Amino acid sequence: MILALLFVVFFVGGPLAFRLITKVVPTDKSQRMLGIATAILAGSGLALRYGLVDLWGRHIGMTVLSISLIWFAWIGVLAYGARALRQVDTGTRMRRWTGVIGAAGTTMPWFGLASANLVHG
Repeated sequence: MILALLFVVFFVGGPLAFRLITKVVPTDKSQRMLGIATAILAGSGLALRYGLVDLWGRHIGMTVLSISLIWFAWIGVLAYGARALRQVDTGTRMRRWTGVIGAAGTTMPWFGLASANLVHG
């Protein structure tokens, strides 16, 4: 049941979040804001993971929060790259391809979780 829920989160929530972030017309200011937000998300997730070692894996809420923050940072990195490419090439082909590749990229952590589940048994 939990894997089904995670599947929906990764394959629906991730691409939707990516689309919302990349829907904004990229400007230098919006790129800076996205970069700052992404750095804060990644730093917070990693601080929870490595700063509170004794809670990692033992406190489900802290573990899920840390993984979520790192995943949202990953989505931010993908969106940052897509928006940067769209600033260079404003054509519809670039917009379409960065949208498809970026949305697909948000699902990559699912494959890591699924693989770990297969190995763990």
